[in-house]
Amino acid sequence: MQTSHITSGLPVRSILLIEDNYDDFELLSFQLAPFKETGLLLKHCDCLAEALRELEHGGTDLILLDLSLPDSTGLDTVKKINKAVPLIPLIVLTGTADDTIALQALGAGAQDYLIKGQIDSSTLARSISYAVARKNVGDTNARLAAIVESSDDAIISKTITGTITSWNKGAERLFGYLAEEATGQSIAMLLPSNEKEEFSKILATLKQGDVIRQEAVRIKKNGQKVEVSQTISPIGLAGAVSGASEIDRDMTEHNLAETERKQTEGRLALALKSAEVGIWDLDLLNNTVWRSLRHDEIFGHDVLLPEWNFDIFLNYVLTEDRLYVKKVFQDGIEHGNYRMECRIVRNNDKAVRWIYARGESFKDQLGKPNRMMGTVADVTDRKENEEQLRLLAIMEEREDFMATLTHDMKNPLIGANRCVDLFIAGRIGPVSDEQLEMLQYLKESNYSLLRLVADLIEVYRTEKDVNVLSLDNVDLPKIISSCVSRIMPFANLRSVKVITEFPAKIEIISGDAHRLERVVQNLLDNALKFVPDRGTITVRLSDSQSNVFIEVEDNGPGIAPEEQCCLFKRFSQGQTGKRYAGGSGLGLYLCKQIVDAHGGTIECLSKPQSTTTFRVTLSKGNVLENLESQLHHDRK
Repeated sequence: MQTSHITSGLPVRSILLIEDNYDDFELLSFQLAPFKETGLLLKHCDCLAEALRELEHGGTDLILLDLSLPDSTGLDTVKKINKAVPLIPLIVLTGTADDTIALQALGAGAQDYLIKGQIDSSTLARSISYAVARKNVGDTNARLAAIVESSDDAIISKTITGTITSWNKGAERLFGYLAEEATGQSIAMLLPSNEKEEFSKILATLKQGDVIRQEAVRIKKNGQKVEVSQTISPIGLAGAVSGASEIDRDMTEHNLAETERKQTEGRLALALKSAEVGIWDLDLLNNTVWRSLRHDEIFGHDVLLPEWNFDIFLNYVLTEDRLYVKKVFQDGIEHGNYRMECRIVRNNDKAVRWIYARGESFKDQLGKPNRMMGTVADVTDRKENEEQLRLLAIMEEREDFMATLTHDMKNPLIGANRCVDLFIAGRIGPVSDEQLEMLQYLKESNYSLLRLVADLIEVYRTEKDVNVLSLDNVDLPKIISSCVSRIMPFANLRSVKVITEFPAKIEIISGDAHRLERVVQNLLDNALKFVPDRGTITVRLSDSQSNVFIEVEDNGPGIAPEEQCCLFKRFSQGQTGKRYAGGSGLGLYLCKQIVDAHGGTIECLSKPQSTTTFRVTLSKGNVLENLESQLHHDRK
């Protein structure tokens, strides 16, 4: 990544990120961290409703939008945002590289789209700048016209026969003719009398569609000759050349610069080899420094400063690094060379950047150091990558620990339930009704804990190998029936009625049967937890031409609208859910992870004191194709 050129030019001060995946939010926040140091404000909403309320307050310059939100999905989300705030640039975040969806998003009002997993700080900054530029294309065109008019270069447009059609102020200054004097005349009036044949050659070249770049002599209005550098480009539509644009630059200053260039040719050669590395040459006797332009750019200046020395450099160094820098520099003069990394505060945006500097000292005939030469480079991107890798390693260690812990908890619980089954069956000895009831509750409690352990293990596997699915033909009616039979003993204890509604025939889809069974089981367990005694749970399976739908409905207390946007977050529970024992806040999060991995969607339809329905939508025909496409782009 190279953020050193873009952090100072970011055209926005406040960004609203609408994203319900906390990991994606954390990653984007990390990638925007360099810009926060320059005053950028990053706001976050995890559902459309909350985002629209935030936008009503104003103060947002740009929106980053995930297309899959808990309360709105797809192009409808783009349209709603664009309708609410049509003047704010919008960038869409997608999980897959689907060109059709991307083009539709642009048509619906977005300025750009980015693919999750392929975003870095530089890509994000360029996309933000591009989106803002598209919103302000009218102003940009006006500015371009002003630039042409105010340019010091002569910018001239002419017909294919050489008749002048426009003549800017730069042309007036260079050649002495006013615009009204030159417009309508032949460009040949600028050619010396002995070069009129050149006119025909230029026109012939332009008609072939070729660009001309040359140095030439032209005649001013007062008869003086002037050497110019010319770029003459054909203009036309659909391959037909109808005219040309010409840019003439006075070579007087160029010739002076050429003399200076020859004097510093050796220094520039070293700079070119070093590419993005700044070069410096320190005179230790006079405490003056020659630098390349790149050197001063690293410290946040667009042009070379009039003066530079070690004390000036030290003022840029972060206070806590200055003692270290002084010692390394003094040791370098004494021993002949030094290498160091330190932090500086860049001038233009006050951003803290990491630099790597090296130098070698030279001595006079008496052995006294009199000169030091070296390089400096901005290594912030490398340092950030190292930090990111360190954080990823910590996260992986944490997840490995959780996986081991949950796996080790599983076996004792299974063993405990087997002992409980022996007591219930009377194998150990007779039990009273009261004891039997307590044993049933103990078994159900262990079963809840086993579900939690299973969810933790599955969450770990899904997050660690998000794109790894074991694909095969999936018999959904069979999976649903198996899950229903699993909860029936517990449903019967509370007189809960479980109804299944299957079509006479349904197409077999491609997917991971084990993980899809986990989705159905979690939705049924969730419904059983909230449905009242003697309530009803309904499981429906239906399809359309392209999709299959699984619905789990219960007549429990319902879910408030303000809590629905948090349902699919990890460890998230609403106020209603917190009143029920045994909840982990992982079940619905896991469901969404699995459904997303299949390229499907999951949504909640609920009203307080009414029914709650969770609907899973899976594609019939292109699940495997979508997954392979995503894996291909992830590998890139």
